[in-house]
Amino acid sequence: MKRAMVLAAVILLVSAQVAVAMPSLMGFRGINRIVDARPVGEGEIMFGLMGRYWASTNEIDGMPFHSFGPVYHDTPDIADTEHYGDGYFVVGYGLTDFMELGARLSYVVNQYERDMIQPRSFLTGRWDGADGLGDAMVGLKLGFTPTPSNHVMWLGLQNWWSFAPSTNKTTMSEDYCGLWFDDMPMYDTRRPMLSTGHTSFGVGGLVSFDMAEIWASSPIRLHMNAGWAHYKQSFDMVDFRVDMDSTGYTFSDSTSVHLNVEDNVLQAGAGIEFPTRFAVLFVEYSLQECLDREGQNSTAYLTPGIRFITTSGAFLDVTFDLGMTDFDRSLSDLGHDLYQSGPVTDEQREELTPLPFGSANDWGIGFDLAFSSDLIRESTPPTEGRISGMVTSSVDGSALPAEITFPGSTVAMVATDPATGFYTVMVPGGSTAMSVTAPGYMPGSATVIIEAGQSVVKDFALIPTPAGGIVTGTLTSSEDGSPLMGTVSITDGPAPISVTSGPDGVYQMEVPAGTWTLKGEAADFLPRSQPVVVPADQTVVVNLELRPALVQGQVLSFNNIYFDSGSATLKPESYAVLDGVVETLLENSEATVRIAGHTDSDGSEAYNQTLSEQRAEAVFTYLVNHGVAARRLSTIGYGESSPVVPNTSAANKAQNRRIEFTVLSVN
Repeated sequence: MKRAMVLAAVILLVSAQVAVAMPSLMGFRGINRIVDARPVGEGEIMFGLMGRYWASTNEIDGMPFHSFGPVYHDTPDIADTEHYGDGYFVVGYGLTDFMELGARLSYVVNQYERDMIQPRSFLTGRWDGADGLGDAMVGLKLGFTPTPSNHVMWLGLQNWWSFAPSTNKTTMSEDYCGLWFDDMPMYDTRRPMLSTGHTSFGVGGLVSFDMAEIWASSPIRLHMNAGWAHYKQSFDMVDFRVDMDSTGYTFSDSTSVHLNVEDNVLQAGAGIEFPTRFAVLFVEYSLQECLDREGQNSTAYLTPGIRFITTSGAFLDVTFDLGMTDFDRSLSDLGHDLYQSGPVTDEQREELTPLPFGSANDWGIGFDLAFSSDLIRESTPPTEGRISGMVTSSVDGSALPAEITFPGSTVAMVATDPATGFYTVMVPGGSTAMSVTAPGYMPGSATVIIEAGQSVVKDFALIPTPAGGIVTGTLTSSEDGSPLMGTVSITDGPAPISVTSGPDGVYQMEVPAGTWTLKGEAADFLPRSQPVVVPADQTVVVNLELRPALVQGQVLSFNNIYFDSGSATLKPESYAVLDGVVETLLENSEATVRIAGHTDSDGSEAYNQTLSEQRAEAVFTYLVNHGVAARRLSTIGYGESSPVVPNTSAANKAQNRRIEFTVLSVN
């Protein structure tokens, strides 16, 4: 279980790095309607053009209708459609690392499409509508993290002010349609006005969780918003009573209606983001509810969407709104239907005014084209990778409080979590040496090769410090067996140990019991390392033979690098030999080498030439994948043209099937 938790915390997907700042409809960093508690960052800017279209169908069965042509009555079943469009220009700017400004300017379009069935079909007009500026909004957001060690949680506070034009436009009926008379305000639609015509304001609390900080294999971000807003609307209309009989309509008892309606509104919502490499998938739920009304008083949407990201700083959102609350047109007609049967008070009419934020439509779709400067910064190729893992006791698997250092590197020491043994650290791409120490345990060490942007899991199981023993032996040349004066060391023990061999090449050292890496070094020779097991109170003899360092023109030939028959696919038994070549080349870091492939005479000359080239390329690929710079290597194939012995027997052919490394330069 503990291992699974560690893997989940350290296998970082590329997508987890896509934590960019992108504006919501409020101008603040966020998703769509939901605002992110995290600030955008000092000096970062976001702006975008956002468009929304909504549609709803009104099914009305048996609508009373009177024709003004030939007199007849009919009660048709109709399906009218409401169309709404909003365009926004939004901008967000980070004043500081914890303070953010947001602004928005909107343009609104309201259109009502009539179902032109009999007896409506004689009407010349099909659409009623209004369009114009909606509102201008400005806001301020503050955000901070109560978990500075990992930034998993963010808390925020936002407040905003919305300024609407005083000349508020209302959608008016252009002729009689069975629902409204000519020049009658169409208040009993989902959004009859372009704006409230007044200043609105609100405050809200924000909470966000970045789960990638604790569960990196599933880089989900969660957001929750809750707040309060105050809206004020003005309504001016002439209401009247109307009766229908066989001769037509009779109008009577008109009255002027002037209302200023104020609403206190609960605003709440939640959203989930799941970043992938090139897009962010999200879904959100948003709710607005008038706190001072009975009956139909809320609007809610469920909105899934996708955000396509580019490295240029631009991105595209596609959203789809699903209305989650019902609409009853009789509850937003300013009491017109109620007035047909008796007196109506202003208080009753206020209960039947349209919602200031509009009632929910059946569905809607949105497209946003925006820019975030943070995207450009995040798109910079990474230069570091992450190494994470656990340090535990090899005896019972318990977590150890340990220190991890990185010899030969500028990476600072890190300590494990004493409760879990977990550690994580960012290191430069390439080869990184690691040394782990814990009180009462023998040190551990490893070399990790990591690419920039990659994540690697490296665990250490430390062995309790045992009693000591003696390691002795000779340091000699592998060429002629002559003794060498040099140093023999163990650096992965509880403390580094180093001794010098004498003129006879003999060395001796006291070492803690355990398994260590013994390293011999001498001038003009390549270092050699090998493991040594040291039992307590015993002497172990280890003789180290060192190879001379590479020299220009030197040829190293290997006929024990094996491939599948007739193929350039390396066999696993070749890996140990090639790993030795890798070690040699890494130790001779400036040497350049040509890799040559040779075959025996079996098969055609052209076939053998191609096969030798492919096998040289296969060795090239193996060396590069294991840390040797490609610029230091070149390849050539000789086919069967350069045998070392005649191809007269199976043994001779085996010698001719070989890979040779020619040292072209050493510095």
